[in-house]
Amino acid sequence: MEERSLPQVSVRVRKWWQLAVGTLLIVLGFFMPLVINLNTIPVMRFYRLAMHEERHLLIFSALLLVLMNIMRALPHYIGVYWVADSLRFEYKGRRIGLMNGILIVLLLLLTYALIEVINGIHYDFGLPAILVMGVMILYDRLQYNYVSLSKRTLFIAVSLTAFQFLDIMPAAGVMPVGRGELSRDIKRAAELLELEATMNQVALIGLVIMVLVAVLIFILLRDENEIRKASDLKEANARIQMESFQVELQNRTLKEAQYLVHDLKSPLSVVRTLEGTLRIISGPEGEENLGEIYDRMEKAMDQMSMRISQLLTVDQRDSFSAQDLLHDVMAQISIENYARSVTAENRAPEAVMYANQAILSRVMVNLIVNAVQAVPAEREPQILITADRQNGYIVLAVKDNGKGVSPEMRETIWTHGVSGKGSSGLGLAFVKKAAEQFGGRVAIESEPDQGTTIAVWIPEEEKNDD
Repeated sequence: MEERSLPQVSVRVRKWWQLAVGTLLIVLGFFMPLVINLNTIPVMRFYRLAMHEERHLLIFSALLLVLMNIMRALPHYIGVYWVADSLRFEYKGRRIGLMNGILIVLLLLLTYALIEVINGIHYDFGLPAILVMGVMILYDRLQYNYVSLSKRTLFIAVSLTAFQFLDIMPAAGVMPVGRGELSRDIKRAAELLELEATMNQVALIGLVIMVLVAVLIFILLRDENEIRKASDLKEANARIQMESFQVELQNRTLKEAQYLVHDLKSPLSVVRTLEGTLRIISGPEGEENLGEIYDRMEKAMDQMSMRISQLLTVDQRDSFSAQDLLHDVMAQISIENYARSVTAENRAPEAVMYANQAILSRVMVNLIVNAVQAVPAEREPQILITADRQNGYIVLAVKDNGKGVSPEMRETIWTHGVSGKGSSGLGLAFVKKAAEQFGGRVAIESEPDQGTTIAVWIPEEEKNDD
């Protein structure tokens, strides 16, 4: 019988230091009544003065009570939030936010119970405590992890301060607030001294101000979290784009190496073939053909030597015809699957240019590769490369039947990193740079879903008697 292991809920500690400090804050909350009490906060002093001398001092006594309650509660509320925030409950790799909320409730109830056991003081778990607990749970569910812990803690502290004003508000007596002995005494005194309206106003002002501050902080933290999150995603996308750029560069380098091997092997193959032919006809009857064979061998070796020189020296330039260039390009792409879709037309057979033939060959191959990639998968590629003569320039053009280039992209496609095919866009940037290096320029014509023609204008070499 097959045994199946049941997936279990796992707990992961995200920050050990936060868990430790949060636990210490909860423990500190157990002993806060020993430090912050009626002996250190003169609540009763102003209460007595209000009852016997100046009744408005009762307002000050109530505010001191709010301050005392805040100082007592802050450590364990912040500690509970830190502990819950430091833990991540997961089921099958997904976060269970409900478990963090349950943990907050259990820790607060346990803290209140232990405070009563240790100090003999009963903390009323009333509406203010419930509201703060609800804020903590909702805030935890939002997962504003891109905001610093100190800023998130400030929001909890301000929320706690706001709800403490409910304890001294006589009008809130119908709700479960202010049920502590001292709170009830102050509200009874306000009734006797006819300060209920004033007390309600002061408590309401304090509540509204602190709630507004809490809301403002929340909005700022939300915006900061979204901005940081967007920035993080932008950085991640930039890293992915850079990695893609590097992979594309490596692939292009490998492709260039393959073309180089092909270029260098072709003259060697010619030499090897001619050498075999020479052996066959080396007899007396073949002497009349030796001169032609030697010439062809020498030409092949010269081509290989020139190719190596052009590759090693970027600024190396020679005179060559458009026919030589087109022949070179077609030979290079002959090893590719798309070669049968490419047609060449030389409309300027006598035109000669003075440039680096190896680089211009790479330019044309790049344009052909881009043209093939621009054709939708359901369409058969039809690529035409032409050489023409216009106004002192030799115009080398590659025309495709692809999806076209939008007007918005026609100025940016010559930039590094811009591509309509998901690649890094190295090819067209190289094409533009190479054309300008030899005193030329580039141009593009495109119609949506009709195709694109990219032309490279290279100055024609002027003929002279020398």
